[in-house]
Amino acid sequence: MNHENPSKALHYSAQDAARLWVSAVDGLPISYHPRKTSGNRIRHTFQLLVFGLLLACLFPTQLAAQGTEPELKVVEVIWGFDGRVQPGQFNPLSILLDNQTSEPIDATATLQQIQGVLNPTGGQYAQPVFIASTARRWVQFYPYVGDTRDNDWRLEFDGRKTADIKQARAAVKVMSDKTDPPPQVVILDKANRFTTAPSAVKHMPENIFPPYATVTFGLHTVFLDHEPDWEVPRQEAFLSWLYQGGRLHLLHDGRGEFPQFSGSLVDLNQPLDRYSIGSGLVVRHAVQRNEVSEAMVNRIVTVDALKDPDKKLEAELKRRAEQMGYGMTPQSQIEPSSIDDTFFRRMRELTLPEHAWWLIFLLALCYIGLIFPGCFILSKRKDIHFLTTYGAIVGLAVVFSMLFLFIGRRGYGETTNLQTLAVARAEGDTHWNVFQWSALFVTSGDDYTASTDDQQTVLSTADTMDRSDVAAVAGNNGQILMRIPPFSSQTFVSRRRIAGADWKLKITDVDATPSGLVKLTISFGDAFPVAEDNRYLVLSGRRLYELKYNAEDKLLKLFGQKQDLAQFTQPVQDFSYATPWRTQQAVDERSERQKFYEDAMKSLMQRSLLDDLVDQPGRFELPPDRLRLFVYADAPDSFAMDVDAEVKATGRVLFVKDLFLQDVSPTAP
Repeated sequence: MNHENPSKALHYSAQDAARLWVSAVDGLPISYHPRKTSGNRIRHTFQLLVFGLLLACLFPTQLAAQGTEPELKVVEVIWGFDGRVQPGQFNPLSILLDNQTSEPIDATATLQQIQGVLNPTGGQYAQPVFIASTARRWVQFYPYVGDTRDNDWRLEFDGRKTADIKQARAAVKVMSDKTDPPPQVVILDKANRFTTAPSAVKHMPENIFPPYATVTFGLHTVFLDHEPDWEVPRQEAFLSWLYQGGRLHLLHDGRGEFPQFSGSLVDLNQPLDRYSIGSGLVVRHAVQRNEVSEAMVNRIVTVDALKDPDKKLEAELKRRAEQMGYGMTPQSQIEPSSIDDTFFRRMRELTLPEHAWWLIFLLALCYIGLIFPGCFILSKRKDIHFLTTYGAIVGLAVVFSMLFLFIGRRGYGETTNLQTLAVARAEGDTHWNVFQWSALFVTSGDDYTASTDDQQTVLSTADTMDRSDVAAVAGNNGQILMRIPPFSSQTFVSRRRIAGADWKLKITDVDATPSGLVKLTISFGDAFPVAEDNRYLVLSGRRLYELKYNAEDKLLKLFGQKQDLAQFTQPVQDFSYATPWRTQQAVDERSERQKFYEDAMKSLMQRSLLDDLVDQPGRFELPPDRLRLFVYADAPDSFAMDVDAEVKATGRVLFVKDLFLQDVSPTAP
C-alpha cells in the first residue's frame, strides 16, 4: 500500500494540469500516472501549448482586456443638429471623444460607411485629430446622406477601430409617418453648461455648431438668448445659414434683455421685432428660454414653402404618368440617391472608352479557331512531339492575352476630363452655395487629387455599394484624394461656397394677378451669363414661366406659356418625343451629351427644392413676397476644381436666386 503524503498526491504541475484538462475536453478517461522520465517532456510541452491556445480561443476578450486598455472612448454622438439627418445633404456628425491615457493622441481619424458585417463601402472621410492626455474633445465629420436608410458607420484612428456608429433617423416623412415630421429646430446652449429649459426644443452646444455654411442646409430654426462665444468662421457660417433662409428667434437673457452681438453678427442688433437678413428671418420674443412652450414652437416653426398638393393637377399628372408606364407623381418624394445614381451613370456613359469591338470579336473568333480545331489537328500529327500541342495552347493563350490586354486598355482619342453638374444657390449678391456632381475620367492610372481654395468645401463619393480607394478631407481648402485605374471614372459630390461677381439684378416692371404673372422685366449687369444655349425661367407661387433675353434692351422678359412647377419637374421627361403609346413622334437629333445636359435641368430643379426642406414638387409653393429666377448655363471657370492633372472640364450649372418684390425698381419703363 502506498503511504505517500496526501498533500504530495494532490500536487500537480502545470504540465500535468494541461494533460488532465485536454483529456477532459476530449472526453477521455482521466488518469494520472506521474512520470519523471525525460522522454515525456516534449509531449508535456506540446500539451501545455495546446492548453494555452484553447484558453486563448475560449477567452479572447478577457485575455485582450488584460493585455491592453482602451485608449479612446466615445462619450457622446450627435447627428445633424437635433439628432436627425437630412437626406440629400452633408450632415454634421459630432463625436465627443475621451482620451483615457496619459499620452496625447495625434492621429488621422477616418469615418466610413459599413454594409453588412464587415463590408466598408464608398470612400473615407478623413481628418487629423489631436487630443491631449486625459482630455476630451469634440470631433466633427460631415458625411453625405443620400436616402432614409439606417446605415452603419465605423470610426477608426490610424486604421484601428474605435467605435461603430448607428446613423440617426431622417428628418423627412417616411412611409410609416402619418403626418409631416417637424424640421430640425434647436436652441443653442453655452458650452459646458447643462440646462434642460426649454423642454420643447432640442438643445445643441454652441461649440459644435459647424464652422462651414455648406453643412447647415438641414437646419430650419434656431432659438438664441445670448451671444455665442464663436470664432469668426462659426459667426460667418451662422450668418450664411441665415442668408440662405434660416429662421432665428431671439429670446430675453437672464436679465430680461435681448442679446447684443459683435463681430460678423453685428447685423442682428436691429431694434425691430421682425426683420429679414437675405432670405432669412429674425424674430424677437420678449420671453426667456424657460417660457418657450411646445405650443409656441408649433405655432412659429413652419416650412413656408411646404403646402398641400394641387389635387386636380395631381390627378392629371398621375393619369399621364400611368399612360407612359411610370408610377411616380409629383406627390412622390424626391429621392436624392436616385438622382445621384442617374447623374453618375450618365456621366460614365459619356466617358466610356470607345473600344474597337469589331477587332476584339475578330480576335476572339481567331483564338477559338486556333484552339479548336487548330490544336486538335496539330495533336493528330505523328511527326511532332505530343508536348508541342501543349506548348501551342500555352503560347496562344499568352499571345492573345497580351493582344486583348493591349486593345482593351488602350484609348481611342479619349482624354482625361472632368464632367460636372451643379445647383448654385445664391447667398446675397456675391456668393453661391454650390452642390456639384463630378465624374473624373482618366486615361492613366494613378493617384489624383481634386482640391479647392477657401471655399468651405465638403466632399463625398455619395451613397454607393462599391468600395472606393478615396479619402475626402473637409475644410476651407478641402480636397478629395482618389486612386483611379486607367480608362476609368471616379464620381463624387461636393458642396462649396464660391465667391462670384454681382449680377445686379433688378425687377424693373412686374404685373402679377391672382391667375399669375402678366408682365415681368428684369435688368442685369455685365456679369450676368448671356448665351444662346442658356435657359431662363422664373417661378411665381407654383407656376413657372419662360424668360427670353432681349439683346436690344439687354433685358429678360416673359416669353411663352406658364407651366406648373410640378408638371415641369415630372419624372416623365419624354412627352416631346413619344406618344402615350411610346411611338416616336419626332426624330431626336441631339447628341448624347446634349440629351444629358438638357434632360438634367428638370432633375436639377427638382433637386434644388431640397434646400427649401421640401421633398415633393407637388407641395412646393414659393412665398408671395418673392420670385425665383432659374438660369441654366455653362459652368463658369470659377466653379472649376483644381485637379493635379491636365483635364478638360465641361459642365452645366442651374443658378437659383430669389428676387424680392419689395425691391422693385421705381424707374419702371
